[in-house]
Amino acid sequence: MSHVRHVSVVAQWEFARFFSWKDQAVSLALFLLVSAVWAGAALVAGSRGSTVTIALAGFDVQAPAGGRFRFVPAAPDDAARAAALRQGDVQGLLSRRPDGAFELLVLKDPRYRSELAALLEAVVRRERLEASGLTPQALERILAPVDLAVRFTDPVRERQGRAEKIAAAVCVGVLLMAVFTSLAYLLTGITGEKQLRVTESVVAAISPQAWIDGKVFGITAYSLASVGNIVVGLALVGMTAQFASGFTWPEAALRPAVILVLAAYTVLGLLLWNSFFAAVAATVSDMYTSSRSSLMFLPLVPVVLSIAVLRDPDALLARILAVFPLTSAPALPMRLVLSDPGVLEVGSSLALLAGAVWIMRRMAGRIFQLGILLYGKEPTLAEMTRWATERRGR
Repeated sequence: MSHVRHVSVVAQWEFARFFSWKDQAVSLALFLLVSAVWAGAALVAGSRGSTVTIALAGFDVQAPAGGRFRFVPAAPDDAARAAALRQGDVQGLLSRRPDGAFELLVLKDPRYRSELAALLEAVVRRERLEASGLTPQALERILAPVDLAVRFTDPVRERQGRAEKIAAAVCVGVLLMAVFTSLAYLLTGITGEKQLRVTESVVAAISPQAWIDGKVFGITAYSLASVGNIVVGLALVGMTAQFASGFTWPEAALRPAVILVLAAYTVLGLLLWNSFFAAVAATVSDMYTSSRSSLMFLPLVPVVLSIAVLRDPDALLARILAVFPLTSAPALPMRLVLSDPGVLEVGSSLALLAGAVWIMRRMAGRIFQLGILLYGKEPTLAEMTRWATERRGR
């Protein structure tokens, strides 16, 4: 049986070992349920809140139309004012000191403090401008907001800003989710087989390279299927948000060429990390006591570095991160959605990433060949490096 056939058999077995249509349906339903709960909580948290009645002692303030504040005159004596606070007729008593500062008397912590402070700041600002002797017309011109119109040289590629940043974050989140999903199954599968000592029989039937290739491809396919399920859920949530709140899909993220490139980076980035973690898992005797648990957080490093792309997608650092193989999987999709990387940049970045996947695959196979048969003491980093650089038969 050829190497390709061995890889195909192992990959199919690994995929069927974990994949279940029922589990995928349950995961999608749970994702939609959590999204609905989150959206409802965000709606409640972002609501204007109940009306707040404030009693004004000795001065007058006009409440803005449509706001949550209602201002009423305070009672004439202190006893009546205290009674109004205790009975809940008013939520606060606002007075003004001779120096112009305000004082708010309340029974409990005012959650509306920042909103009230902003309203009073506007009142004081207007008073100061009026005291300067300006006419109402001049004052209105000073307070008028600036009108900034933005035009794009290419109207077809007009950016929506917030929607595009959300799309970029989703791209990175999908990749990270797939990586950690694969990590869990790779560690469980490989260390479990190693503890059961079935590896000797398998190595006698197929080459270690074919075995690790099949495992990496099978787990990658399973992770992509699971993440694809979440992508379907995100699409449903996005369509619901589009009708409910006017959310706009970024035009850049909907072009077929962009979708293909994003898919290519997701697959290659996942293969890169899966090859690495398969090699690490082969050297672990017990995943619960292994000293290599900290390596599980390595995929977060490129994501953290790629935050620079969100801040300025056209900076030199962002361009370097988008081409460097270890960071290009999260970085270039961000640039692709937020900016306009050229065909040369995308092509060279993909080529370097594909080359890195091939090198990591070969190094992982060499580590796997010895590590999977090693029990007891885990090999050191120097030993793993030596194994990875030694040439052996496939």
